[in-house]
Amino acid sequence: MKRLSEVIHAEANLWMCLRERGKIVPGSLREGHNVFTIAGRNWLSKLCSWSTIGVTDSPFTERRVRWIGVGTGSLLEVTTVSALNVPQLATPTDYIVPIQSTEFPSATSARFIKEFGTNEITTTGVPVRVTEAGLYADVNPASGAPTEDIPVGGGVSTTLAPAVGSNPPVAYKAFEGLTKTVDFTLEVRWDFRF
Repeated sequence: MKRLSEVIHAEANLWMCLRERGKIVPGSLREGHNVFTIAGRNWLSKLCSWSTIGVTDSPFTERRVRWIGVGTGSLLEVTTVSALNVPQLATPTDYIVPIQSTEFPSATSARFIKEFGTNEITTTGVPVRVTEAGLYADVNPASGAPTEDIPVGGGVSTTLAPAVGSNPPVAYKAFEGLTKTVDFTLEVRWDFRF
């Protein structure tokens, strides 16, 4: 009997909107599929594998989704994306910031949530047209992670522009621009579904 091979799909979907005093700003909803980058696919394959099994089991990676960044540029959504095109500071010193929470909408999905405050992204008070976003994986610096998980020089630098590609995003999305001002928060929900 011939068996059909099963294909396991990993999808990522981005949902975002601007909010003013908690209410969605009309016309600001953006949603859609995005791309798992090569770095993201590599990370997923190592996430479910052991490096060594025996007396001291050790994983290939202890990296988990930890950071999010936005930009004002745009790239084709292809697996070879290795950086945001034009990163935007989220705070006066940081290009990428921690996600705030994780939810599990179903047994086979995870949702990463970040709400950029009124003073984030628009740190100088000047409106910023956000057109791209990236999701990044990193380790807990105190965890004693495997050597391959630790970037040269230690943990991920949040002050280093993601455009240099030293920490490529695991997922990337380009979208019709949203003008972020100090009057609005920017809510981002990024879902991984398997």
